[in-house]
Amino acid sequence: MFDFIIAGIQAPLFLLVLTGMTVGMVGGFIGVGGGYMVTPALIVFGFPGYMASGIDMTHIAGKSVVATVRHRQLGNIDWVLGLAMVGGTMFGVEQGVRLLNYTKKLGLSGIILLTASVIIMIGLFVYTQLETQKSTKKIGELEKDGRKVGRELSVSKGPRIFQSIPLYPIVRCRTARIVVSMWVIVLVGIITGVLSGFLGVGGGFVRVPALVYIVGASTHIAVGTDLLEIAVSGGYGALRHSMMGNVDMVAVLFMIVGAMFGAQFGSIATSFVRGPAIRYILSYSLILATTGAFLRLFYMLTGSKHEVLSFFAVVFTLGEMFFLCFFILSLVLFSLRYQKGKPVPAWIPPLVVAK
Repeated sequence: MFDFIIAGIQAPLFLLVLTGMTVGMVGGFIGVGGGYMVTPALIVFGFPGYMASGIDMTHIAGKSVVATVRHRQLGNIDWVLGLAMVGGTMFGVEQGVRLLNYTKKLGLSGIILLTASVIIMIGLFVYTQLETQKSTKKIGELEKDGRKVGRELSVSKGPRIFQSIPLYPIVRCRTARIVVSMWVIVLVGIITGVLSGFLGVGGGFVRVPALVYIVGASTHIAVGTDLLEIAVSGGYGALRHSMMGNVDMVAVLFMIVGAMFGAQFGSIATSFVRGPAIRYILSYSLILATTGAFLRLFYMLTGSKHEVLSFFAVVFTLGEMFFLCFFILSLVLFSLRYQKGKPVPAWIPPLVVAK
């Protein structure tokens, strides 16, 4: 056990390093900071809610820089789209941090953070699962008919609706191959910025689906562009949280050590799969994180009397990270087998990149 003096708690160092590494891998793969997993995890480990939010935001800023560099090399970043969101994101982060400090004064930051996380993640899980299942089925049907399918396919009608909004200025994003009103992009930035500042997350678990289902970017471009946005908004959020005394830099450093390795592998793994595979991992990460957060929330609402709930919250929080990392690794290995013409499970071909 290590004494974190600023946070005022004791926690095992290896848990922080391991958390950083596993969330780094998942974040690099699905284009999120992973805060919706890390903030509840830090609360589970004993950090106060406001401190968990600040530590997570600071760790996200450092990790996202590493993942952004790798995705830039893979050609997954649309700079016009990413930079267009910055203004709205910054405004949103400021409002989110102020809202968090209000709950901190009330002494309810932990309960409110977990409740908001549970509600938002369940909604996103349901929509992402339904859409991705339809997309995967469509890919299978097209390939059965002998038609060639690229890395991306989405059946969502949202992009066509939002891209038809005639509010100027209209932005042309060449890498993402979309034309959309600047106001749509700014609105996405504001909403995810508020979540970033309040929940202590990069906002990617909302921003990636928003870029795919609202703006109309491919999943791979959404992943890389979101990580660029997280690096910027995360840096600002980390500065604001530090000013408010919400950050224990020792905890941040240990998490970044693990995250640097995980983020590299997760980013490279995206080149082996199609868009629906990334969205599947995103949706599973949401429902698993929701379950862990709900266990901790129930423990707190019952007056912290049932220690078994706290124990299972810890076990589930760590277990979900290992499960997602194993899932990502399995997809990469199956992709390599499929490209070599070796047999793979029937559900694999629609999810991986053909040779």
